[in-house]
Amino acid sequence: MRERSEILNAHTMSKFIVKSYSPKNQIQPHSFFVLNKGLNSGKPLMQPCPNSFVITSRNEDEMEFLFQLCKGLWQTKAFQVFLVGSVIPFLRMDDFKNYLLEKSNQALNDFEAHKKTIKTLRSLDDLEKQFKQNLLLIADARRSIYHRYIKRL
Repeated sequence: MRERSEILNAHTMSKFIVKSYSPKNQIQPHSFFVLNKGLNSGKPLMQPCPNSFVITSRNEDEMEFLFQLCKGLWQTKAFQVFLVGSVIPFLRMDDFKNYLLEKSNQALNDFEAHKKTIKTLRSLDDLEKQFKQNLLLIADARRSIYHRYIKRL
């Protein structure tokens, strides 16, 4: 099996496609979505929604790489400098695509650091899911205790 760094190189990263999402168009494999209107512009999503771009890559590894990169750029509010519009801010497709291309090439220059960062972020995501599950269990236990208490009154 080829090393991911072989699959992800600057040459292949320039091949991703950015289009406006339309429910009429068929979604290609290895695609994800990025909001392009509102204060959450730049937020990557796995499910389609109105007012979003569709980013299509050549394979699953590239899609994951681009998704995580978009997520990091959105979390750090990197897209806010590109927002235009006075009432409802929006992100222009060319601004988004050029910035994503620039940042993907920079990330690929130090791909090992990128892999390490993504691994750490996945660990944090797993920990967050576990905490949320624990909070749900605590809420259920609390509800059960109140229920038994109220029944005895």
